[in-house]
Amino acid sequence: MAVARKYLIIGLISAAAVALPVFIALSQYNSLPFSPFSTPSPSASTKELRIALVTDAVFTDQGWGTAAYNAGKSLESKYGYQVTFADHVEIADIESTLQKYAASNYDLIIAHGYQWGDPAIRVAKQYPNVKFVVFTGLVKANNVASIFPMQQEGSFLLGALAGMMTKTNVIGYVGGDEYPNVINIFEGYKQGARMVNPDVKIVGTYLSDWNNPDKGKEAATSLIKTQKADFLLHVADTSGHGVIQAAENNGIYAFGAVGDQSNLAPYTVLTSFVVDIDKSYDGIVQSVVNGTFHGEIFKPGIEAGKGSPGDGIVFIAPFHELDDKVPQNAKVKLQELIQGLLDNKIQVPERESPTS
Repeated sequence: MAVARKYLIIGLISAAAVALPVFIALSQYNSLPFSPFSTPSPSASTKELRIALVTDAVFTDQGWGTAAYNAGKSLESKYGYQVTFADHVEIADIESTLQKYAASNYDLIIAHGYQWGDPAIRVAKQYPNVKFVVFTGLVKANNVASIFPMQQEGSFLLGALAGMMTKTNVIGYVGGDEYPNVINIFEGYKQGARMVNPDVKIVGTYLSDWNNPDKGKEAATSLIKTQKADFLLHVADTSGHGVIQAAENNGIYAFGAVGDQSNLAPYTVLTSFVVDIDKSYDGIVQSVVNGTFHGEIFKPGIEAGKGSPGDGIVFIAPFHELDDKVPQNAKVKLQELIQGLLDNKIQVPERESPTS
């Protein structure tokens, strides 16, 4: 994510398959710019869209970038549309990259990352017939929409889980950089931990580097060795791989980000917060084809599980191999917290907003 993300719950209680309604925080913002499960019009299956998916992340990071790439490939397989991919775009080259694709008559440009917002606004003025979507953006115009997921609703539950299971009473986090979405994720993590454990200590650091596993490992090792953290949440792209490695090397648990990252270390990654990017991109395409696209900032929150009805796009991954390591009383408490979110009795507010 060299861009901020960057970025209900099923599987947290493996024995239960509960159909949960959607909880969307901060109602002053709209839901997604589409009805994700509306039936496409006849033209949706025949009109050929030219789509560009661009990001400063890398598509091989097994997190933020990989999730975007897989969502783009899903569009190709589902609709047969042409999707052009470009990753690892330098920040200095963002505006020229958008300009290139807009001038090449692309119908839709999906810019995957926070820092693409202002350049998208500038380029969009020159190409009013091109639709731009900034994922984790905070900008809008007639032909520019942003999707800013309420990922802190997912990290809230991760924090609560860590707060209940910590043995040192210290939990930690490592971020790629201090972007609004990342700050919100860690604030949700803190809120969840403190709700179940008022005495827990939360320590963390930012790397100013999204693609440096060695740097992530070094920072995480310091939190473990000097601060005694025994749970770590990363939001740091490939730098986060180093965080997970440090957790594995030191026998503590880590949480994944954006995608289900259990495969990186099956006996270390307890669970992950996941962003349902497939669902989001699919809805964007439907809105363009059906003529319902409009420029707004959309803030979708929790969904019951991947692809569930409703506008939510954030959920928590299963415990997989570590299910038996989670105490039953922690699972019961998590279920109570989930219900509190669904009933709007628990709020996980943004700490960083578009105006701050």
